Amino acid sequence: MHRFKALVAILWCSVILGLSGCSGDKVTLPQVTPLNASPEALASLYKAETGPLHVVAQTNVHLSLDDRELDLSVFYPDAEGPFPILLFSHGNWSTKDKYNPVIEHWVSHGYVVLAPNHLDCCGMVKGIWNSVRYGQFGLIEERMRDFSKLLDHLPQVEGSVEGLAGKMDTSRIAATGHSFGAFTTQQFGGAGTFNPDTEEYVYFTDKRIKAMVAISPPGPMFDVINESSWVNLQGPMMLTTGTWDANAQFWPDWRAHKLSFDTAQPGQNYALITQGADHYLGNLICRPEREQPPQYDALKMLNSATTAFLDAYVKNNTEALAFVDSDVLQQITNNFSQLQRR
Repeated sequence: MHRFKALVAILWCSVILGLSGCSGDKVTLPQVTPLNASPEALASLYKAETGPLHVVAQTNVHLSLDDRELDLSVFYPDAEGPFPILLFSHGNWSTKDKYNPVIEHWVSHGYVVLAPNHLDCCGMVKGIWNSVRYGQFGLIEERMRDFSKLLDHLPQVEGSVEGLAGKMDTSRIAATGHSFGAFTTQQFGGAGTFNPDTEEYVYFTDKRIKAMVAISPPGPMFDVINESSWVNLQGPMMLTTGTWDANAQFWPDWRAHKLSFDTAQPGQNYALITQGADHYLGNLICRPEREQPPQYDALKMLNSATTAFLDAYVKNNTEALAFVDSDVLQQITNNFSQLQRR
């Protein structure tokens, strides 16, 4: 019965996607004030501009890890390492290669990014097929298994990618992701998935992960993610969302994307909120084919804040920690973007 209900929900979403792109276009969006800050003021934001390191991208890596086959993109700086590792999990039906404006920014500031394709990747047809085959709970499990295999086989990953030798610091690893992939990210820190067959929560925590960046994570959806999914979530975590991050079918109020911040355990818990930022930053991430103007100002806010957070909690950078623990971002941008903490 639970699998049938999930199938109905998936098929309904596919119909909505076909009609409206599930982009929230029918939601009445609030009025927002554009970014009002001088170039000199914006230049003082923490690492808002591209970093000094040249980015190398290997996007056609195929790995056989025990019984698992993974297609992987690996991004690393063309400089002497080692650098901290960021795992990146794409959104539902998207791919590992549609997030370069964010991923390459991190890499240019000294990170290696490992971004696999999950079973629900690469379009509606494949996504629906595997949703029916595995169920929503099963897809979530498979995503975590992708990363478990990567973490267990980092030496093999390093040896399989030209130029990667000596680049990865396996003692400093963080998880990052967007949308459905943001929930995958949060599972490393204690977010729970409700299994409707057993009526129990399942957890996939991993102490190897030092911090989490969750870009527009979902609110409650289907049977597997609900209001109680984040009560055991512990930081360090930075969540990002915006006042246009709304969807008529699932989350008509953007604040649903902030629920994990509001209900997680307090301490080292951050939320970046940007005026007018939507789920895709216009068309800059996840769905570049989307016919919406790119939100470059929102991207700048996200890149600055998340890089500061990662530097603070992965690299132990005191300047970065001071930035995320202050109201500097809000002051410089005249309330266009702000960091909340709890």
